[in-house]
Amino acid sequence: MKYNRLICLLSIIGSAVFASYYGGNISYALFYLCILVPIISFLYTIYVYARFKLYQSIGNYMVVKGDWMLYSFIIGNEDYITFRNIKVNFLSDKSTIESTNQITQYSLLPNESERMETRIKCNYRGEYYVGVDSIEVTDFLYLFSITYPVGSKLKAIVLPRIVPLEQLGIAPPLIDVKNPIRHSNATEEELDTEIRKYIPGDNKKRIHWKASAKQHELVSRKYYNKPKAEIILFMDMMKIKEAELQVMIVEDKIVESILAISNFYALRRTLSHIIYDMGREKQVSISSKGEFDAFYKTCATIQFNAKVPVSELIRERMLRGDEGLFYVAATHLLTKEFYLASLQVISRGNHMCVLFVSDDVTEPTKELVSSMRLAGANVFQIMSEDEIGDILSKQVI
Repeated sequence: MKYNRLICLLSIIGSAVFASYYGGNISYALFYLCILVPIISFLYTIYVYARFKLYQSIGNYMVVKGDWMLYSFIIGNEDYITFRNIKVNFLSDKSTIESTNQITQYSLLPNESERMETRIKCNYRGEYYVGVDSIEVTDFLYLFSITYPVGSKLKAIVLPRIVPLEQLGIAPPLIDVKNPIRHSNATEEELDTEIRKYIPGDNKKRIHWKASAKQHELVSRKYYNKPKAEIILFMDMMKIKEAELQVMIVEDKIVESILAISNFYALRRTLSHIIYDMGREKQVSISSKGEFDAFYKTCATIQFNAKVPVSELIRERMLRGDEGLFYVAATHLLTKEFYLASLQVISRGNHMCVLFVSDDVTEPTKELVSSMRLAGANVFQIMSEDEIGDILSKQVI
């Protein structure tokens, strides 16, 4: 294109010199022609952009990250002149289109159209545009190339993945759901020390025989409901200071880790609480698949703009006097405050598991991880290339 422009410029200069020296109708006609050619070429690019038709659609506007869906694309020439050199630029930073180049060029005769039926997948959680990004129109003589943004882009709402887990290896043995009876969602009944008069229909196993012998009548033990253990999940929603692509990877892994654990317990009807800050502190309690699905649908547009660090959320939860519970915190940043909050959790007899989603392997971070492990916390570092399911299924040593 540079050479074509240089030739055009030299032609204009040459014809102007020729006309100034020799004059005459032919020389001036040649000069005006050399001037009109680039003007006509420029107007042609504008005309093509205004007249060509573009249609695109996707199978569903709410999709799950990584799932392929149908994508159709049609570009047409409904005019009376030929459209040459129309390049279609597809968005490729957050989505992938199957079996096509990210830049495709078309030449269309009058009343001709090109259709493409393929599949597209979204690579990250969130709400963003997919499909065609811009149209680049070039004239016949390759003098001008103008890129126009597409006015009506396709926007997809992308839900995070739900990573299925057959076992949750990071959980301590006492609350690992290998014993579904002990960890049903209902409260557990246990025998009390108090007794009452036997009522016909009572389970005979509840009869307190020694007390019955002393009182010369049948008496039964009372039962009381023992609250079952709860799973406390903390999701660090503080803003991540990394490159845009890395930010999206880290955010997805934090959200998907918490979802995987909550879904694991929801399928076994075990209560879990998801605690996070998104402008204000929020707590979502999940004990069934229906409650999990309701929270899951909100995770597509959840944003990392917390004002309160996760260490503060842990401290506030500890004010309830939790003992013997399973704490899980998914975070992208380890700090001294987070370390101290973890010590407080462990000192109360709770189990602390930290999912550290980061590629940070600097010495200060390694020392902090080592200190937390020595204090009794289970720390798992999740790198960008790691699969969440592999980490969460890993047995605690």
